[in-house]
Parts: sequence; structure tokens; C-alpha cells
Amino acid sequence: MRDKPIASQHPEGVMMMPDSADESINLKEIWFALQRRRRWFVLGIGVTLAATGLLTMGERLFRPTYEGSFSLLMIDPLSEDRQSGGQGNQLSDLALGNTGSVDLPTLIEVLTSPMLLQPLARAQGLAPGALMGRVRASSQQRNSNGVLKVSLQWGNPEQGEQLITALSQSYLAYSLRQRQEKLAQGLKFLDEQAPGLQQRVSSIQQDLANFRRANALLIPEDRARQIEAERAQLEARARDLQQGQAQLLGLQASVRSGQLFSPQFQQAAGSLKPATGGDLSGALASGAFSQLLANLTDVEKQLAEASGSFRSGSPLVQSLTAQRNKLRPLLMQRQLDAVGSALQENAAQQAEVKRQLAQLVLAFRVVGPELVKQYDALNQRLEIAQENLSSYLKARESFRLEVAQKTLPWQVISPPVFGNTPVKPDLSRSLFLGMLLGLVAGTAAALIRDRLDHVFHSPRDVEQGIEQPLLGSVPFLPLERSQAVAALWAQLDDQQRFGLREALRNLYRSLQLLRAGRSLRMLAVTSTVSGEGKTTLVALLGQTLADLGLKVLLVDGDLRQMQLHHRFAADNARGWSELFTEHPPELQELFQWPEPNLALLPVGRRPPDAAKLLSSPRCGAVIQQLRALPEFDLVLFDTPPALDLVDPLLLGDHLDGLLFVVSLARIDRSLPALALKRIQASDADLLGVITNQTQPSAKLYGYGYGYGYGYGYGYGYAPRSSPPKRLKQLEQHFPKLQQLRKRVQASLRWLDKRQ
Repeated sequence: MRDKPIASQHPEGVMMMPDSADESINLKEIWFALQRRRRWFVLGIGVTLAATGLLTMGERLFRPTYEGSFSLLMIDPLSEDRQSGGQGNQLSDLALGNTGSVDLPTLIEVLTSPMLLQPLARAQGLAPGALMGRVRASSQQRNSNGVLKVSLQWGNPEQGEQLITALSQSYLAYSLRQRQEKLAQGLKFLDEQAPGLQQRVSSIQQDLANFRRANALLIPEDRARQIEAERAQLEARARDLQQGQAQLLGLQASVRSGQLFSPQFQQAAGSLKPATGGDLSGALASGAFSQLLANLTDVEKQLAEASGSFRSGSPLVQSLTAQRNKLRPLLMQRQLDAVGSALQENAAQQAEVKRQLAQLVLAFRVVGPELVKQYDALNQRLEIAQENLSSYLKARESFRLEVAQKTLPWQVISPPVFGNTPVKPDLSRSLFLGMLLGLVAGTAAALIRDRLDHVFHSPRDVEQGIEQPLLGSVPFLPLERSQAVAALWAQLDDQQRFGLREALRNLYRSLQLLRAGRSLRMLAVTSTVSGEGKTTLVALLGQTLADLGLKVLLVDGDLRQMQLHHRFAADNARGWSELFTEHPPELQELFQWPEPNLALLPVGRRPPDAAKLLSSPRCGAVIQQLRALPEFDLVLFDTPPALDLVDPLLLGDHLDGLLFVVSLARIDRSLPALALKRIQASDADLLGVITNQTQPSAKLYGYGYGYGYGYGYGYGYAPRSSPPKRLKQLEQHFPKLQQLRKRVQASLRWLDKRQ
């Protein structure tokens, strides 16, 4: 059994425990914890796997579960096969209350519900809830709602075969019953809808007859198309008249300009009749107009002949010219009168066309889109009502036929089969789950055990926990507070002395490697709290180095609890505290020499305020005096704990480095980190960590005591706790209880043994 972790004490006497809020667990810490407690981890996995295997085998031997199944080709009785399309199916779907698709999850819930399973259980002589949770239904294919696989798990194969057969028959009977009920409800619904559908068709037909009677129209669309055709003809006639008017105006302008006094004018006027709408050619062909035109033509002919034979001043030419000039105005006036008459007739016809167009526009407004819209709406309503009525008649006849039928809507496509091989428990699945649970249980056991263990157990734990270089490891030493180191050496055998000396020499070698171009002559040794063996370590290290031929000075830097002089059975009457007085003695007078190469400088009289003394300028001067001593190769200061007091930090500011001692299996693992934070916040140079009280039975990952010489020692001085008094009394009456306790303790020690 290990001692409880040591708590630190504040200088004013207030106990300081580690702040759990500052602790943070990460994956790295968990991994290290699993490495430290690997046996607990393996034990958790093994116990869980063993328990899982035993439970699985016991259940498989004494309570096996068998399984049977059958496949069901189903048409949901709540929906039927009526969502395939067509007008005839809409009213049927409405009558059945269908949603248009099979709700497979709801159907599975119904098939595995007490509504169907409890009557079957009672019919088979079972408890009402015996089948609950043992019947499962699932779709065999993804996104397929046509085939269901129904399975039953039961402990007796023979009884299970009877149950699975009865279950298939029960489902078929349920589907038929549901089908009949739904069809009867749908037929009732259709019968209720019949009067309303018929009344609606009659009402719409009457509305359509009233519409035709009120508007004197059989079909408004036909009348509208007729009006549109007449209006198109009139608009074409109006365009022709406007074109003829333009031509007549052109003829009138030509006549007035004297360009149409020729026989060709009559031909041109004759061609204008279709356009003008008047008989212009008839007016031009009258006797007066023809006679004038013939006379004018003869005169012009004679004038042309006379002009070729006579002079212009001859009486004949002048006479013919006078006749022509007299006939020409008359002919022009006759032509203008004929064209004017044609223009008047054209204007009259255009006015008539406009009047007829206005009448057609008025007639179209009466028969226009509004009446057509009303008529179309009435027709559409009538068609829908007639289609609904027709669907109703078809659906009602179909329902009557289906109600009379006794066919099953579902079919068993795979007959019920019940297996003879247990399906539960599944050994491979149980072992897999046991392995997963074992990993969780093993991890939990290792972490809980590691969490309950608040101390360091090996140098590697220290190195991983505080992340500082490890300079060396010193074995466990059974030394009292006031015992001299000579008594310690005396009680050790040769192998133990060898191991201790080698550990201290390795520590000194690590210090030599740290020099790297700088002097490490004056060093201080501190720890987290008191009781970690720091003073003993300083004494043993100084004595070992002195045996190697080095000149070593040991200075007791603990001005509050002087302990270093006890390790050498020296006198503490005078010491270096006298150097702070007004008349300090010579430094050499204060030295004590336990051995030829080892000097001791005790504290002497205890000062009233150690912290004030060490922070004074005089302290730096005293340490400078010690540094100036040429005869010493190494000066070691034994200082108070760094977490309790500020003394080691004040001394470390004047020295070459500070060594930090961590006691294994005694100090709470969170306290050294707090002490190191204080040291790192000061000007002291932290060189590294030394582990103290290392158990020889532990593997130290390269920091042990083998050294390749085959030496070893098996001592162990860890304090053992005695069993309670009541337990001792029980063990006296029951000797086997004592053996059991020892075995349990041995098992726990084996589990806690570090790898």
C-alpha cells in the first residue's frame, strides 16, 4: 500500500491542494494513463469478454431463440390497386379514402400491433402479450412496397411452426376483412352521392336551356363567326370603293388638265365601273357625248390635214381651229359631269358600307366574348357533371361486383418455414459487442484507477507529467528525518551501496553534460513540499562526490527548518546566518568538515525573518564570498520547498542553477507543476528534475539501476498499512479470510505494477 499524497502548506499555514479546475485531460494524457495502467485495461477487456461469452453461451444453451418466416405479396386493403389512373378510379379512390400510395410503415405497425397479435395469442392459448416484440415485418426490397417478409422468433421450434402458420392465415383473413369493410363503406358513400350528382346534371342542363332562350341563340360561337365573316366582306368592299374614288379623282384631274380629249378616255372610264360602283362607261357612251367626241375628232383630223397644206393664217385653218376650240370645252364639261356623277355614286356606296359595318359591330357586341364565355362555362360544368355521374355509375357497379367476390387481396408467395437452428444469441455478434464494451470498460477502469492514484510511480511518469529534462533517479532510502547518512550506508548491503553510488554518479555526469561552456559550480536543490528526501539527497550526493575526489561544500539554505547538519551529526550552534550580523566572523571559521573533501556550512541561529534576509543585498554579497572560495569544486545549497516558501527562488537568483527533486509515490502529481511555474516565473535557472525514492522493482525506461553489470537488488521499504482491527478479529476466526485478503492485495499490487 502507498502513502497518501502530500499536500502543500502555505507559508502562513494554509493548506494548498491541487486545483482540479486547472487540470485538462487530453488524448496524450489518456494514452499515457493507458500505458501506465495497461493491466487494468487488459483486465477490463478480459472480464467483459468473459462475462459476455458466459452470458451468451448460457443463453444459447438454456434459452435459445429460433426464427421462422414467410413472404407476403400484399395489396394494401386501405388503398387497393385504384391509383393506376383514369376518370373511373377517382371516385373509387374518394370512396375508399385512399391517399394514392401504400403507407408501408403504417401497415407494418398495424401488422405487429396488439390489435392483430393479441387475438392470435389467445386463440393459441398464450398470454395476450406473448407475441409482442417477437413478430417483425419488413420490405424485402428497397423502395418496394409490394412484398413483405414476416418473421417470428420463438423458443420452441414446434410451437413456433404452428404460430407462424396461424400468423399467415390471420394476416390473409385480416386483408379480406379489411377489403370487404372498405368496399362496403365505399358503396355506401357512392349511394349517398347519387342524388346529388343527378340533381347537379339536371340543374346545369336547365341553366343552359335558359341561356339559349334568353339570348335567342342556339350556339353563340356560330353566330359570332357569321358576323365576323360579314364584317370582313364589308371591309373589303370599303377598301375597293376607296380605291375607285381615288381613280375617279385622278380621271377628273386629267380631264381638267385637258389630257383625256381622246377616244381612249371612254375605254379608261369603262374600266372604272367595278371600282367606282357607278356606270361611268354608260354615261360616256350616250349619244350627245359620242357625237361631240366624233365631231371633235373630225375637226382635229381636218385641221391636221389643212395645217399640212395651208398656212396657219388661211381661212380654212382658222375656221377649223375655231370649230375645235368651240367643241373642246363642251366635251370637257360632258366628261367632268360624267366623272362627278360617278364620284357621287361612289360616296353613297361608301356611306352604306359604313352603316352596315356599324350594325355588325353592334351585333357582335351583343353576341360577343361574354356570351361565349358564359356558354362555355355552362358547357364545361355540364360535361364535368356528366363525367362524374358516369364515373359514379361505373364505380357503383364495380363495387357491387367486388363486394360479391371472396378473393383474397394478399397472397403468401413463400410458405411459412420455421428453422431448427437458434438465431439468438449470435455468438459472433455478442463477442464483437463484448469487445467494444470491453474496450470501453478497460479504458474506464484504467482511467478511473489512474485518476484515483494521484502520485508519480516512475521517472517516466515524472518526465511525461511535468515535461522537464530528467537528470537522474535516486533509489528509495529508509531514512528518518534526524538520522545520519552514515547509519544509512551501514544498513545497506554491497549491492545496494553500489546501486546508490552509481545513481548519484550518473546524476553528476548529467550535471557535467549540462555545462556546455558555462560553469555550474554553485547549485541549489529544492522540491515541491517538505518530506521528499531532498536534504538526504544533498547529503548523499555531496558525500559521493567527495569520495570521487571532488572538493564539495554543502550549505544548509533552509533558514526555517535546519536539517542538513543532522545528516552528518554536526553542530548547528554557528552558521552562515552570522554573516548577516554587524560583526560577521570569518567564513572559514563556520565550516565543519565531516570528511576530508566534504565541508558543511550549517545555518546556525535561526533568523527572525528568513525571506527578508535572503532578499537583502547582504545575501548576494555572502553568496559572492562563497563563490570566491577557490578550494571547492562544487557548492550545493539545501533549500526549502519551492511551493511552500520563496526562499529557494531568492537563493536561485544568485546561483548557477536549480535542481528540482520529485519524490515518487508520495507527492501529488499536480503539485510539482505548480512549484515549477513559480520557479520559471523567477530569475532562477532550472536545470532539470531528479526523482527520489525510486522503487527498485519498477522498470525505469532507461533510468534504472542495471548499468549492464548484472547487479540488482530486491529490497523494498514502501510503508505497508495494516488491516483494520475488525478484519483482524474476523481473520482469527476464519483463517481462509486472511489468505483471501492476501491474495486480493497481491492481485491489486500486480495490477498496479508499472510496466
